[in-house]
Amino acid sequence: MGVEEGDKVKKGQIIARLEDDDVLAALESAKADLNVARANSMKAALTLNHQLVLDSLNLTEQADVDAAETNFKTVLANIKAADSRLNEAEVAVKNTIICAPFDGTVLTKDADVGEIVAPFAALPSSKGSVVTIADMTSLEVEADVSESNITLVHPNQPCVIILDAYPDHYYQGYVKKIVPTADRGKAAVLSKVAFKQLDNR
Repeated sequence: MGVEEGDKVKKGQIIARLEDDDVLAALESAKADLNVARANSMKAALTLNHQLVLDSLNLTEQADVDAAETNFKTVLANIKAADSRLNEAEVAVKNTIICAPFDGTVLTKDADVGEIVAPFAALPSSKGSVVTIADMTSLEVEADVSESNITLVHPNQPCVIILDAYPDHYYQGYVKKIVPTADRGKAAVLSKVAFKQLDNR
């Protein structure tokens, strides 16, 4: 784990690393397999060239030339397969590094070192996420407006925001969106209000 609650993170910053011993071993194995396939290709190419020279001098059978050509093509296919396995192993290693998808602030740390992390919390004992991050520059206020007053509200309308935590401070804002459905229980329509300027509070 590389972050704590309240830390500011930049897009691409490493947040956590998953245990990677198995995928690093698979990567090394894939590299070795590719090297072996490349070495075999050099040997197969030499054998094919040798058979083609012998064939031009009528000193070999066509079956031997065909066998050398088939072996060379097989080795080339093995190189492609080994290269694909190497790419797959590199992706697996990359997937063990969890990076911030955008600039933001860590709100909660949802996993600790040693815990199992799996997409969608597949196991009862696993965590579905490592941290929760929010883009604090996209903060907005949700306000219920009574149905009888909703006709007085329109997008981009200026407004004043007063937060419970700072009752003496007024923030300038504007109506960003009016949600086009009403809450029957409250007889209200939800509107979203954006801040014109944010501060460190």
